[in-house]
Amino acid sequence: MIHFFIIFALISFLIILINNIFYLEDEKNYVPLKETPYLSSIVPARNEEQNIGDCLKGVLRQHYENLEVVVVDDESKDKTVDIVEKYVKSERKVKLIRVDSLPEGWMGKNYACYKGFKISKGEYLIFTDADTRFINTRTVEYAVSKMKEKGLQLLSLLPLIETKSFWERIFMPMWSFAFVSFFPLKLLSSKKYKKVAFAIGPFMMFERKFYERIGGHESVKGEIVDDVYLARETKEKGGKIALLDGKDFIKVRFYKNYKEMKRGTVKSAFGAFSYSYRNLFLFLTLFFIIFALPFINLVRGILIPSPSLLKISFLEISLIYLLKFISDSYNSHDLKYTLLFPLSLLTGVYFCLLSAKEAFFKKGYAWKERFYQIPGK
Repeated sequence: MIHFFIIFALISFLIILINNIFYLEDEKNYVPLKETPYLSSIVPARNEEQNIGDCLKGVLRQHYENLEVVVVDDESKDKTVDIVEKYVKSERKVKLIRVDSLPEGWMGKNYACYKGFKISKGEYLIFTDADTRFINTRTVEYAVSKMKEKGLQLLSLLPLIETKSFWERIFMPMWSFAFVSFFPLKLLSSKKYKKVAFAIGPFMMFERKFYERIGGHESVKGEIVDDVYLARETKEKGGKIALLDGKDFIKVRFYKNYKEMKRGTVKSAFGAFSYSYRNLFLFLTLFFIIFALPFINLVRGILIPSPSLLKISFLEISLIYLLKFISDSYNSHDLKYTLLFPLSLLTGVYFCLLSAKEAFFKKGYAWKERFYQIPGK
């Protein structure tokens, strides 16, 4: 019975993945804009001297004249401000504001986004991280066109995830894998499923009026995973959202090494499960049965030995690798590391458990020289 469940689940994920790929590929087509509504790109930055210059270059290269770039410095201690000030002097589109102190109850990034919004003038708002690169001069035009075509209030783009170190290549493809394999992305745009909502922080475009209606970042001021909670707020208030493929438009290297990746994932992982131990337990249990048990049974089949167990385990593992290979290939990840899927799996489980542990014992997470308490803890 358990083998039937595993095979059924894996085949279902394959169907979802293939349908998502067709959907995302079809959505790459867009109609060039005849009119360009005024747009504000808001970039929160804290100690981003290595990233902010390339981020601004990408935004300023856009074939979209009717925009402003609002950089919000969040008490940086490096050369972030110096770099941005050079752009302010040479580019009339760039504005810089500085956060002098963080009010109680706010996440640093959320407060920076809130402050940037307050001085922005755009009919549309793009919230983008400082480590996001606009790699296509039509990124903004594509996003605005899609907002209009699909009648969206929130559009998020899946970036090309850049990886360079061993552990990045082991773990980061799991993000793409989760986004495109486990849920029909087309249903995100359906107002019928109000509880189904998520977005990704490197690129979130809002219709300004609706952003104001849901209370903007102020409504999620203490949330660590602001992107997910903003998507939920949008959906619950009757807004329409979409998550589309942005590999041709933006790229992000989220973390530079294992230490950064561990810290960044740990601070966010448990929040994705609404800080619910029950939700996390159910997810990890299902994940173990579907993706880990076949490998354990393969070893058992060899040791017992059991030809029948070997055969069924081999079939299940073949489906797992087919699923992961298609996902990694579509998302432009290094396929050599696809073979190390069990290590990717263990890394993800370890980060999730560590995230839950810190929530239980510390009631919050350390990030960029600050400690953020989990809301309600």
